[in-house]
Amino acid sequence: MGHTSASIAELIGATIEGSSEAVIDGVSAADVARQSQLTFITNIAYAKQWLESAGAVAIMGNKVDCTNINFGNKTILLVDNPDLAMAKVLKLFALPEDKPVVGVHESCAVDPTAIIGADVRIGPFVRIGKNVTIGDGCVIQSNVHIGMDATVGSQTVLHSGVSIGSFCHVGSHCILYANVVIGADGFGYRPAEDGSHLVKMIHVGNVEIHDYVEIGAVSSVDRGKFASTIVGKGTKIDNHVQVGHNVQIGQNCVIAAYTGLAGSVQIGDWCQIGAGTGIVPHIKIGSGAMIGAKSGVMNDIPAGESWLGVPAGPTKNTLRQWSAVRKLPGIIHKLAQRDS
Repeated sequence: MGHTSASIAELIGATIEGSSEAVIDGVSAADVARQSQLTFITNIAYAKQWLESAGAVAIMGNKVDCTNINFGNKTILLVDNPDLAMAKVLKLFALPEDKPVVGVHESCAVDPTAIIGADVRIGPFVRIGKNVTIGDGCVIQSNVHIGMDATVGSQTVLHSGVSIGSFCHVGSHCILYANVVIGADGFGYRPAEDGSHLVKMIHVGNVEIHDYVEIGAVSSVDRGKFASTIVGKGTKIDNHVQVGHNVQIGQNCVIAAYTGLAGSVQIGDWCQIGAGTGIVPHIKIGSGAMIGAKSGVMNDIPAGESWLGVPAGPTKNTLRQWSAVRKLPGIIHKLAQRDS
């Protein structure tokens, strides 16, 4: 690939400690890196693992204290933020994309009213409905469904099995991974007056996915009941996430796997939501809030706060409660001995 420790250091703005001519042809984890593979170190544990491996070059954070470790002939590239530095390096070794050729595969069903932009790649067995607009440079893999009057912005990638419902809108530079569903009916039922069955609440809203959003495999964003479900610019959603009807998610949020957002939840900008979190309807999450994994959110969370637990509360309070609960068996045992 023609990469050396010097060229990598220039790319990420690193200070070199060691050889500037070390050859790099790939990346790997610290404990299994080969001599020509680059790794990255964010703490002392990774540093010790790398010391035992054959790896010759590592990106390391300036704040990692390795004063008591002798790395011998290994080369270190010192940076302020090793995670962001590694993100730049990984682009150098990105795997080749498996995408259709430019044009529309002969097996597709494209309505004649649809508008297809320039340099679009559409794979086999794709269905595109009436009045759909597809922006320039999009990649649409096999078995994708795009309903009537939907729009897909330029440079967006739709992986196999994606379904975009009618009247829904996906922005530019988005990535929707396999089997994502945009615009399914929201979950709404009411008992019939005679109590004999459940009456379905038809949803007449849509979904708006803004630019630079990524949505992981097998996730679903339901259409609004009578307005839009919105996912803000730059937000990243993991696999197996459920976004209910009329939810509004701000910009640059990160939502981990198996999270469920009930109807009409409002989430501000730059929020982080841990895996397996459940949020009840109509909750408001302020910008910059952080929610720990497997939390059950039943109350509004102010901006910038960290919450955890079931029911979720401020993280420090929850950790104190968990600590107290762990002490209960010992306390009960002491009380029982005293009373005996």
